[in-house]
Formats: sequence, structure tokens, C-alpha cells
Amino acid sequence: MKRKDVYAQLREKLSLAPSGAPGGERFLEILELLFTPEEARLALVLPFMPATATDVSLASGIDLERTTELLMNMASKGLVYAFEIKGNRMFLLFSLDTIYNYPIKYKREDVDQARLRLLWSEYLGEGSNHPPGSYLPPGRILPVEEEIRPETGAVSYDRVTRYIDEAKYLSVGNCSCREIVRACDNPIETCIGVGYAAKYLVEQGLSRRIDADEAKRIVKTAHDAGLVSVPSNTKENIGIICHCCSCCCAQLGVATRHGRYDLRPVGSFVASVDDSACTACESCVDRCPMKAITINGVAFSDPEKCIGCGLCISTCSEEAISLILRDPQAEIPEDVMDYTMKAVGTQGTLEDFMKELKIKNEGENHNE
Repeated sequence: MKRKDVYAQLREKLSLAPSGAPGGERFLEILELLFTPEEARLALVLPFMPATATDVSLASGIDLERTTELLMNMASKGLVYAFEIKGNRMFLLFSLDTIYNYPIKYKREDVDQARLRLLWSEYLGEGSNHPPGSYLPPGRILPVEEEIRPETGAVSYDRVTRYIDEAKYLSVGNCSCREIVRACDNPIETCIGVGYAAKYLVEQGLSRRIDADEAKRIVKTAHDAGLVSVPSNTKENIGIICHCCSCCCAQLGVATRHGRYDLRPVGSFVASVDDSACTACESCVDRCPMKAITINGVAFSDPEKCIGCGLCISTCSEEAISLILRDPQAEIPEDVMDYTMKAVGTQGTLEDFMKELKIKNEGENHNE
């Protein structure tokens, strides 16, 4: 198989998973930087579900010792998830979201970090090639909790403290987007891990363990700085609560920098302005991370741009802004599996993605 072919086929495989994978030469360059040709060929065999090194070895035709070595090396770069189930070491291939985040956190010396940041930054600068209606965001929005009024009918999965208080394990690490793009001086240690994901990040040396009180202080500091709480797009078993800025964040920036507001994550609310109380002071315009508020006599928050974060409310001295329920409500997947199936269904890759949940012999992965 030609060197370029294996990376093109790996890109095609990744495009089947949730969030897809971008086309073009730049992403192929990223794959070449992260995967050796031998690792890329093995990744074509590796499924998106757990598999043993023995199964991967048999399917790839590579001896077990070398297969294990390659899988562990990919895991140490943040490309493969390596873990144990009842004493058996298992491996699965990460999808694009994690391949974007983890290699920056691992900072392997044999990966050109400056080049990797540049390539990802250039990729983010190009915008998204997702056709309208073909993308389910990996994140959703949790509002500033203090701005939720009791009468709005908010439920537990709208509250960041619910996830913090219920978590058995919490961690915090650096925001990958701000490490890559470096377009602002906002706080960087703001990426909160929750539950098993937090434990894994600490074990890998990518985050430090924190308690619930510190997690809440981090959320408060992030909100004060104008950052948005963005957890996994599920009701249960969230793994992460990012704190995002639109100048660096991939999820928010695709809207504000490229006008693709149809791809933005949203929450249960939108901002609503009381015209009779608004003095058109414009403090909310500066505060809004999504450029959703304009002034024409009074402030107007565009529901097609608003994400419902509630950051604008605290800056309004006249108390003219409040959160109201979004209509219609965005459907929130129940858990990771529900999100995965809905995401690949939305992007039209469900049938082919299901095939990639199983080990495939090397000859099944590409046309030579």
C-alpha cells in the first residue's frame, strides 16, 4: 500500500465516526505527523470498540509482540484508548474529537508539537465542511446556574453543580483549544474531567485530581472571565466539562468565525430582553461570546445565534435580560452510546460505522 493511500484510508475510516473527519491535504498532514505508516495500517484494523492485542494481531498479520508495542505507542500519543477489563488489556481507536485533544496534552517529544498546533490552527481557520443538517455537536451548553430562574422549568441536567456533586472523581487540565490557537489570555486550566474520564486523565498525567469545591471555583472563575460551560452532549455519564471561548474553541468558533451557526452547540435556554427595561447600554453586546446581541434602540438577542449560556445577564445593570426555555428544545442524547448512534445517523454513516465496531482483517480495510 502506498504511503499516501494508508493515510487517506485512515481519514476515510475516521470520517465514519461521530464528528466525522475533514477532507483536504492538511488533515492528511496531521495524520502523517501523528501516526507512523505502520501505526496507520494497524489503525485501519483497530475497531472503535474494545479489542485485545491478540485479535488485532491476528487480523493485521503482525506478530503479537509488535502489535502490542505499536498499540501502546499509539496510546501514549493519545490516538488509541488502552485500558483493562477483568485483567485483559483492551484497545480501541479514538475518533476525531479525542485525536484533536489528547496529542496536544501528551506533548510527546517525537511529535512536532509546534507543527501540530499550526496544522490544527490552520484547519480550524478553514471552517467546517459539514453539509447543513448532517452534524450533531459533541457538546451542549450549561448556563450560568445563578441566572436560572425557578419558574423556567429547568431540570437537573441543566445544572453544572449536579454533575460536580454527583461525580465520584473530578480532575482539571488545560484547554486544548487555547493551547492550540492561543488567541486570548483567558484562563487555561479550565477543562474539568468527570467520573471515569477524570480518573483516566489523571492516571495518564494529563490532568490533576480536584474536589467538588475546587471544581465549582473553577466554574465561577471561568464564568467571570466570559467562558462558557460546555459538557459532553449527553444527559448522563458526561466525561468532560470544557470552558470555552469563541476565539479559540472549535465548537463555538465555527459559528462566530465562519458563520456556521447551524453547527453550534446549544442549551435548554435562550436570552430574552425586556424592552421596557433595556437602556441600550451595550454591555451585553461586549459580553456575548456568540455575537448574538445587536442594538437597535434596545438590545435584541438572536435565538438563531444565542446558545443560552446566560453570560450576558450578569453585566446588565438594569436586569433587562433573562433566560427562557428554547422553543423547540434541542434533543439531548441520554448517554455516550445514544449520542454516538444519533451522531452517525445524522451524518449518514451509520451502516458503515457499525462495520467498524468489529475487528476487520487487513484486506477488508482498503482496496489495493
